[in-house]
Amino acid sequence: MNGPTATVTDARAALKEVDEVAASLDMFSTEFKGTRELPSIGGRRRRMRAGEVDPVSTVSLVLNDDGVLLWREGALGAELAGRRLRRGVTPPPEGELVELYQYEKLQPNEINRFLTNLDGKLNANTGLWRLEHTAASGGNRATVTHTKTTVPSGKKRRLLLVHGTFSKSQAFLHGIGKAPNGDTFLTRVFAHYDEVLAFDHPTLSVSPVLNAFDLSQLMVDASGPLDIVAHSRGGLVTRWFLEGFGAAANAGPCRAVLVGSPLGGTSLASPPRLRDSLSVLSNIGTALKVGGAAAVVYFPFLAAPLALLKIATSVASVTAKTPIIDAAVAMIPGLAGQSRVDLNHELDRVRAFALAKPPAYFVIQSNFETDSAGWKFWKWFRADRLQDVAADKVFPGENDLVVDTRSMSEFAMVPAGVVVPRSIPASRRHDFGTTDTVHHTNYFEQEETLEFILEKLGVP
Repeated sequence: MNGPTATVTDARAALKEVDEVAASLDMFSTEFKGTRELPSIGGRRRRMRAGEVDPVSTVSLVLNDDGVLLWREGALGAELAGRRLRRGVTPPPEGELVELYQYEKLQPNEINRFLTNLDGKLNANTGLWRLEHTAASGGNRATVTHTKTTVPSGKKRRLLLVHGTFSKSQAFLHGIGKAPNGDTFLTRVFAHYDEVLAFDHPTLSVSPVLNAFDLSQLMVDASGPLDIVAHSRGGLVTRWFLEGFGAAANAGPCRAVLVGSPLGGTSLASPPRLRDSLSVLSNIGTALKVGGAAAVVYFPFLAAPLALLKIATSVASVTAKTPIIDAAVAMIPGLAGQSRVDLNHELDRVRAFALAKPPAYFVIQSNFETDSAGWKFWKWFRADRLQDVAADKVFPGENDLVVDTRSMSEFAMVPAGVVVPRSIPASRRHDFGTTDTVHHTNYFEQEETLEFILEKLGVP
């Protein structure tokens, strides 16, 4: 995002379209009447006098003096009596109020259904898709269409795309379309492979392991050489699919390029950092929208934090320093499966595989640092760059805004069960290094990313 640092006006403009989605999740902003009324103030008071917990939660989004958006529990001084907190007030020391949401807390048995509905809103078209390419001609750009495919079968040379958290396969194509060599990349890819597929899947209500199980069932009759390009959490799905469910042995020679993937987990999904991690996502979404990104890129970063806050605050305070916040994250399988914590059993197991003939893996990674206005929020959430010890810390060090850089190449445990990460060799990595250009959401817009993929997958 160019221009001045984000303002309250920018933030409200970015979040305005989220209000309708929030209301469909029974989360009500101060200016949007939703589909269902909240419990009455009188009823809430009676329940609280009887010793019950208030059934309604409130979260506030504020903009601090550094231009950083922060989620905070409560109405920052608004009374239970139901008076709306006037926007534009400055409740010290946080900053200026951007938005306030109220919602009825979820019961534990409602959380999985809520997550399933959220996955449907973020990506309604799950399943395996066949991609077809029309080359550029007559001044028209190349196009790629999605067709829902039956279960692939037979021996073919295939390329499979696997997206990341909150995302969909269309995000791949959007990024590639913005790259300087995007049209050339698509032409070469579709000329080389017999079949190009994309796996669209839910990313919150189920873990990467279950995504991989579903993918293995869809690909059970497919054989022949298989190449995969995976982004973010899709790298974990890919490893479970190839190694955990044996696709590497069944399909034939397999290669995979893992782009910004949390092989060792991401600090963004660490339970003690949950509240501030959701602040990171909202900052990314606002910066992307104000900077002119497409909705397929920015919208998930605006919508998902609200829903995850609703789940977390239904279980515990998101500032809790007790095991109960671990339980809140555990109720979001898609996050728990990539949480960068000690003894994450899913991550430890997938990194402990020792196949006789493992797939050939390649990694693309970066460390994003910039002084560009609107993106400087990264410093607020990174421990090794903080000057204000009271500021929020999510990442201990280098990251691409979503995944710790070190995690992207933490490939195996040596020996199995001993927490000593073994990195993928430098010869199989493309490291953008410290960059003010390449971050988690725009890897595929980079010419170098596409050239690396073509080279490592042997596409002429």
